Amino acid sequence: MDMNKLIHLPQIMGRSPKITRVLKEIKKFAPKDDLRVLISGENGTYKELVAKAIHYNSPRREGPFVVMNVASTPRELAEAELFGYGKDSSVGSSAKKIGKIEEAAGGTLFLDEITGMDINLQGKFLRFLQDNERREQGGSLSNSGVRIICATTKDLKEAVAKRQFGEDLRQALCKAHIRIAPLRERKEDILFLAQHFLEESVEKFETGPKELSKEAKDFLIKYNWPWNTRQLESTIKRAAILSNDRVISKKDLLLEDVGSCSITEFLEEKLKHYLKEMTKLENCKLYDTVLSEVERSLISLVMKETEGNQLRAAKTLGINRNTLRAKIKEYKIRW
Repeated sequence: MDMNKLIHLPQIMGRSPKITRVLKEIKKFAPKDDLRVLISGENGTYKELVAKAIHYNSPRREGPFVVMNVASTPRELAEAELFGYGKDSSVGSSAKKIGKIEEAAGGTLFLDEITGMDINLQGKFLRFLQDNERREQGGSLSNSGVRIICATTKDLKEAVAKRQFGEDLRQALCKAHIRIAPLRERKEDILFLAQHFLEESVEKFETGPKELSKEAKDFLIKYNWPWNTRQLESTIKRAAILSNDRVISKKDLLLEDVGSCSITEFLEEKLKHYLKEMTKLENCKLYDTVLSEVERSLISLVMKETEGNQLRAAKTLGINRNTLRAKIKEYKIRW
């Protein structure tokens, strides 16, 4: 199966030598469907996308691809979330929960932010991996087994040195390693990616033809991109929607630390596109519509920037996690 046709990885990730190496590693590791892979990279480098490419180009492609963000799962619930639990007559419980491992049977389990796993759960997870290896060596493991792919933004060796992560588990997970370089280390990808995201935005949001000014291009290349490709994508899409002209200027990019535009100016620019038409309608509930759309967009963007980490997202938004969960459910937000 051609990974380029499947999820268009070069267009979404770039075409620099460092990304070309990642694509070659995906092609090398994907067919070995029991090979555990560790993907490392900063936030916003699309580690989950690489995990999906491995899964969908492997013999397990027809099986499920299941995701668990370890760091954002409450510590007291993580074991049940991973392994599930059966009916417990001793406490009168008739409920049964299927864990992520069982849910991913025949497919791939992607464990994001693996360094967030509690040290006690690490021991149980290591035993599970060792038991699986013994079954493989005995030839009794069928395709109902699960492939494990993990991701981390941290250095596992450093986590081991700080006694935050077990060395045995690190070795068990690091059978193969893919590192995704941050965007600042592959500047040659920036304009290529920006053009891809711009074309995608023009088509999706029906904005009419758009292009980047020379000043905007120069700024994109010089900017450090602390949140990497995900930040570039959201910046270009936002600029495509907000810009009034065909040519997107540096100011239209509205990066947070540029200081060229306040939140008030940002919202006013966005509302100008819709206000005239909406005021022609009767009972359009403009107030409720605008507030809900701003809230939905804000939460969605923050969830993407934090890669689904609800604790970090709640802190960034300045709300408690229960409120955030309720809003995610209310707006059916996906990231």
